[in-house]
Amino acid sequence: MGAGPARAASATYYLALGDSGAVGVQAGRGPTDEGYTDDLHAALKARRPGLRLVKLGCPGETTTTMLRGGICAYAAGSQMNAALDFLKRHRGRVRYVTLSIGVNNTGCLLEGDVACGLKGVGSLLGELPRITGGLRAAGGGTPVYASMTYYDPGLASWVKGDRVTAIASVPLLDAFNGVQRAAALASGFKVADVSTAFAAHDFATEVTVAPYGTVPLNVARICAWTSQCTAGDGHANAAGYRTIAGAFLRAVS
Repeated sequence: MGAGPARAASATYYLALGDSGAVGVQAGRGPTDEGYTDDLHAALKARRPGLRLVKLGCPGETTTTMLRGGICAYAAGSQMNAALDFLKRHRGRVRYVTLSIGVNNTGCLLEGDVACGLKGVGSLLGELPRITGGLRAAGGGTPVYASMTYYDPGLASWVKGDRVTAIASVPLLDAFNGVQRAAALASGFKVADVSTAFAAHDFATEVTVAPYGTVPLNVARICAWTSQCTAGDGHANAAGYRTIAGAFLRAVS
């Protein structure tokens, strides 16, 4: 009987936080076990046997709902409170914390609602540092913390004949990712450079992709690694999540 508590006491954790990406949502499937957190956990567990994955993410979560609750049910009232509680109760045993949050703050920009988009940007600027800073304060110095830059679903406009929108989407992504980087670095988070992994800026390299023909590399990767080109759904597919996991693995290693 003595071996059981000893094994429990030695357990270590990878805490995955954020929005639909953190729970591996795929178009037409909902949450899966093929998300970047699952892939990253598998790679980290190979180095740290016994590492347990704890997913607290919530599809549709914004920085506001992460702090206050309102979408997913948590005993602590919000995802943030649940995360802080977990970090405090397992202090010294959480080895990794990943975060993907904020893209839902600005989703209405894609629908042309500028006022809504600006409000979302304002909340992102004020709330993301509270989230990253609060997590770091609760978890202390033991975990490796990492968040991510984002890829650009707007590039899919290229294959729909709207190259102007596709090109214009990249500086908007850069501004958004600038906020992500600033909040991460200010709180001692490492940054998984997903934007670069998806070649967000590479209009120069051309590749052939069925059924679209010859397209820029950044467009090809959005079409290959998300469902935006085929279903109008910006969630990554299994291949896309593996790419995101690779960016996180490079960041935390």
